[in-house]
Amino acid sequence: MKFRDDGTLLLSADGLAELMKAVLDRGGLFRFCARGASMTPFIRDGDTLTIEALEGRAPRVGEVVAFSVTSGERPSLGVHRVVECFGSEFVIRGDAFGSVPETIPRGNILGRVVKVERGSSRRRLGLGPERRLIVRLIRSGLLWGLVWPVWNGFRRLIRRA
Repeated sequence: MKFRDDGTLLLSADGLAELMKAVLDRGGLFRFCARGASMTPFIRDGDTLTIEALEGRAPRVGEVVAFSVTSGERPSLGVHRVVECFGSEFVIRGDAFGSVPETIPRGNILGRVVKVERGSSRRRLGLGPERRLIVRLIRSGLLWGLVWPVWNGFRRLIRRA
């Protein structure tokens, strides 16, 4: 096991996936720090995510799920949005511009994101009923055409304030 200077435990992707699965299988919630930009703007690098088990049900279109996959020899852990369902297979995709859809089996989905925290504030945008609209915008290719101008304008206002 590796620890940072601040006492934070560092795990490999497969170690994190195993620990997450064990916690969720026992009915607990699993929290971890997101890394990467594939879910921008709704989830950002450094946000703290809370994952809960699906409790035997299939994930719904629009839900953000944690999943494990093996690319090459190396297992990885990801968090993406479910955009389509085909029986026991699910098409998942990041919200970020240029994100590519992937098809994964139900067995690779570990749980769903139920809370996003950025600093001391809780974020809900993208996890509520608007998730269905987000999926439609992703499928049509309009998400970033509509969101990016608003996103940039909002960030400029925040910086000035």
